[in-house]
Amino acid sequence: MVNGKGAGSEQYPKIYVITSAQACEFKEIKTSEGKESIPQDKGKPNYAVLESLEKYCETRNAELIILPMAGKNAREIELHPDLESRSDILWKRKKKLNSNIYISDMIVPPQNVDPASGRGRFVTRDQTLIMAHPKQRVKAFPNSNFDLPKILVGTGAITLPNYNETNHRGDAAKRDHTYGAIIVEVIDDQIFHFRNARALANGKFIDLGIEFDKSRKPTKAKLEALVLGDLHVGDTDHEVREANYEMIREFNPNRLVVHDLFNGHSVNHHDWGKLVTLVQEVYMKGRAELKVELEQCYEELCSLAKLMKSKEVLIVPSNHNEFLDKYLEAVRLKDDPLNAYLASYLMHKMMEGENPLKAGLEKIGKIPKNVTFLKREEDYKVLGWQLGSHGDRGMAGGRGSMTAREFANGKSITGHSHVPEILRDTFVVGTSTYLNLPYTRGYPSAWMNSDAMLWENGTVQLVNIIYGKWRLKKSVIPPIKDLV
Repeated sequence: MVNGKGAGSEQYPKIYVITSAQACEFKEIKTSEGKESIPQDKGKPNYAVLESLEKYCETRNAELIILPMAGKNAREIELHPDLESRSDILWKRKKKLNSNIYISDMIVPPQNVDPASGRGRFVTRDQTLIMAHPKQRVKAFPNSNFDLPKILVGTGAITLPNYNETNHRGDAAKRDHTYGAIIVEVIDDQIFHFRNARALANGKFIDLGIEFDKSRKPTKAKLEALVLGDLHVGDTDHEVREANYEMIREFNPNRLVVHDLFNGHSVNHHDWGKLVTLVQEVYMKGRAELKVELEQCYEELCSLAKLMKSKEVLIVPSNHNEFLDKYLEAVRLKDDPLNAYLASYLMHKMMEGENPLKAGLEKIGKIPKNVTFLKREEDYKVLGWQLGSHGDRGMAGGRGSMTAREFANGKSITGHSHVPEILRDTFVVGTSTYLNLPYTRGYPSAWMNSDAMLWENGTVQLVNIIYGKWRLKKSVIPPIKDLV
């Protein structure tokens, strides 16, 4: 049994694989000796998923932790006999992994539609909390005026669904039931990485390019799409940029998805009329000329296209890309002699129906053949996942929200908020910018540097970049030799 003591005596680095198990349904039958409780399929282990997680732990020298939780009601608390005597069940459901991340003993009913609802106030101080739940949920909360956010994380489960399907809550919960675990890599007493690993019903799951399938030898997996955190050339964090490039080089994705390529600081309508801000943040920092900003975007776009070789680079229509549209639409060039000449050319292109950002980049140089500018009115789906929506626009002219993204897109990976989030099959990436920008100063923020990876089996991982790093160093990970 895992003792749940603090991490003071732990040796770092340390890898944890944290999942949950619902209590089992038992049926009483009469026997010659009286009554006997027989375990049913509801709450039974998915042995394939469990075996795959065990193989992962064996391969990476990780510690498996299984958090018990209720079954279809609060009175159903007994685990399946194949689980209850395991040494990796954390009965106390509370453990310190390091000073900034804990396993929480919060009780969240498995039937809850959103396990994070009403729980944000418990994510206090600098602590990220992991809670037992059959839905994988990631929700970030601001942490003071400027610090990395604290996060509430739901684990996913290793047991078959156990719900009362005769009511709407139980029926919905069964449909949302998710197999999988949260992988936590603890670097030291302060820093950690975490990411979700979603498993299929057959037990297969992928973590950072390696597929685990029960006790079989792990194999290499193909990355169908890498979705970067909103890029914002000019405000991109150099360490995050290098981490993004490292992921591209290592995983060789079939497509790269880019949100907010153009930052728009040279034509930002939010700063228009703010003299002090324009002087301090734009003119004195050499950010006033549109041509220079387009040159920077072009250079970065060519670098990404070259790194991707012949594979696709997709530019998602985004609100910052469209700062240029708003600048031209408002005819602000008449009061902006520095940019008037180039802007008048782009206005002509826009009137002819062209994308002014694309036209501006073409004015700088030839756009690489493997770069595609998506349009607002078109979908771009891979393995059923919508990758062509930025997430800034909601339904019926409203603003984007998690609910709007889920209703409109079904399965999707979007951007815009700069706050990574997972709600069922709705994933949101973070940002590739510095986390403290002039327009965020003094505001409590949940921004994070986070990318999303869509693997060939149709599962998605959110990967956070912390101080330029996105995983444990390879040197501390036992190598997987001779992968197929």
